[in-house]
Amino acid sequence: MQSHLTQQLTWLSPQPHVLKGMLRGLEKETLRMSPDGMIAQTPHPQALGSALTHPHITTDYSEALLELITPATESIDETLGFLDDLHTYVYKHLDEERLWLNSMPCMIGLDDEQIPLAQYGTSNIGRLKTLYRHGLGIRYGRKMQTIAGIHYNLSFPDTFWDAWQTALGDTRPRQDFINDKYFALVRNFQRHSFLLLYLLGASPAVCACFLVGRKHNLQTLSPGTLYQPYATSLRMSRLGYQNTVQRDLHVSYNRLDHYIRDLQHAIHTPYQPFEELGVKVDGEYRQMNANVLQIENEYYGLIRPKRTIRRAEKPSQALKERGVEYVELRCVDLNPFTPTGIDSPTAHFLEVFALHSLLTTDSPFTPAEYAHLGERQETMVEFGRKPFLPIRVDEEKVEFHVVAERLLNEMARVAAVLDAAHATDRYSAAIQAQLDKLHHPEQTYAAQVLAEIGRHENSFFAFGKAVAEQHRDYFQRQTLSPEREALFRQQTAESLQAQSDLEAADTLGFDDFLAAYNAV
Repeated sequence: MQSHLTQQLTWLSPQPHVLKGMLRGLEKETLRMSPDGMIAQTPHPQALGSALTHPHITTDYSEALLELITPATESIDETLGFLDDLHTYVYKHLDEERLWLNSMPCMIGLDDEQIPLAQYGTSNIGRLKTLYRHGLGIRYGRKMQTIAGIHYNLSFPDTFWDAWQTALGDTRPRQDFINDKYFALVRNFQRHSFLLLYLLGASPAVCACFLVGRKHNLQTLSPGTLYQPYATSLRMSRLGYQNTVQRDLHVSYNRLDHYIRDLQHAIHTPYQPFEELGVKVDGEYRQMNANVLQIENEYYGLIRPKRTIRRAEKPSQALKERGVEYVELRCVDLNPFTPTGIDSPTAHFLEVFALHSLLTTDSPFTPAEYAHLGERQETMVEFGRKPFLPIRVDEEKVEFHVVAERLLNEMARVAAVLDAAHATDRYSAAIQAQLDKLHHPEQTYAAQVLAEIGRHENSFFAFGKAVAEQHRDYFQRQTLSPEREALFRQQTAESLQAQSDLEAADTLGFDDFLAAYNAV
């Protein structure tokens, strides 16, 4: 009997051109730091425009946590080139500051208040964004919000969906078909994400300042540096953006309507510990509401089904009205060995991984399988490079390398189709590079990070600071084309004006604005 993957490749392989027109975009987070390595206390540079309205340069949780966003393009090279240009432009306006290029943060001090919240001006929507971040801080602490990563956004073209739906003889409305298939991708991505953690994880160590006052099971590598010898991605562990509330929150990934239902329930259900924190105390708002989630984006997942939202629209509203448009792959650590945090082989590998997840199977999660996902993730992030590591797959314990090699060999078949679609060999080369890492764990990013830390007196901070200096030197030597320079300058000016226009246009008081937003 043919496997599900073989069945799908049977119709796809003869017509790989239907994959032309795939779109991808990147969101890259990176902390600004002062020359001494501390998290920056300065405001978002005005020369970079408005963090509220700039299309490509904004901030995430903290005023110091830059987020650089590329447009959706049909070319990996174009996307990575745009990200490189964004870094070059940013460095022109950072003065003496540097960008920290590790997922786990630089020196952030002992006090949460030393981590400045992102500010978006005085408009209602700007105040709402800052309030949401204040709520995250009092719920989970500000330190975990300084962790950075790469979000890889990917969509498949209408030609692909039409060809697949025709091959299956599926007569539903196309968007219903697309929704179901994207959710199959989401489930399989989670099923196989342990492989990404091993291959792309680059955070096996952390500054001790990050865990002051918190219980943990890390070992001391040197004064000021904590680690796990076989860790892959501490960013994705319980030390990172994970918490008990969300571990107990069951969001279905089996159907779009169930996914929306569960998120809507969470953003409208009060949670007593958050009620005890207070929403408005002494006339000042502390959080948007006291519900399990303030908004949908508070729910942290390895992958999200997404639809481009309109102004003041919630993500679940957009999904309900217009369906899934693309997926956001979220479990990618910053790679400190490349100036932008991600390289071409990684991008090609992620696209093979995503297409493999789309074509492999469309079976729903069972409750037991869903329950094992967190256990498998925790095993991989803490011990993923341990020899002969067993992981739980389909109710059985299997050696990681056996499962990983089978998956990568399957992905090689998918890579061949993507190569044919894009007239390249880089997808197949990316899979071969991952197979090499599988057989040579010392080639993984996590192992290389620990080796480099060892060359810096076993200090994670010294390693991170040295890398930041190297990449600063790289971008300061780069130049922008006159057209790209003019574009960024224009977007900076337009974004500042757009923020000013929003602030002038508000007629509703913030209390009423927040009440209306929470009611949806």
